Amino acid sequence: MKKLLGLFVLFTMFVTNVVASDIISYGNKLKSNGKNVMFILGSKNCPYCEVLKKDINTNKELNSLIKGKMNVYYIPIDEQLNFEIGDKNPPVKTTSLSLKMQFGSRVTPTVVMFNNKWERIIQLPGYADPKQMKSFLKYLNNEIYKNKELGIYLKEEGII
Repeated sequence: MKKLLGLFVLFTMFVTNVVASDIISYGNKLKSNGKNVMFILGSKNCPYCEVLKKDINTNKELNSLIKGKMNVYYIPIDEQLNFEIGDKNPPVKTTSLSLKMQFGSRVTPTVVMFNNKWERIIQLPGYADPKQMKSFLKYLNNEIYKNKELGIYLKEEGII
């Protein structure tokens, strides 16, 4: 029985990691491919970055708002890494430090959301819990930003 339980735990961990890798990309080629885009600017020693990544990877409501609609990229701003951004050829070449400065990231995580045309729609300094993140994702995915200011929408949603 203990062996069976142990195998189940290992299988669950494997499935969770496989699902997680489908949601957040850790690569250096950041593309929209016709979808909305989310950057998570984080750092190694950021506990809230880990909580946010776990929320995105395991929360079913967030999964349904992200999968197939959005590409999510984790950018470690405490490392000097090279990135290629955009769908055009050639893509824009940049670094993690340059992205940190471009978005004025003084806290981690900093979440930046773009529509599928690479227009920045939302920038969040700090952690947003699943309820808040769900509202932000709906605002972007349902293109509410085209007709309503973010602050008004968040008041209607009971976030602020």
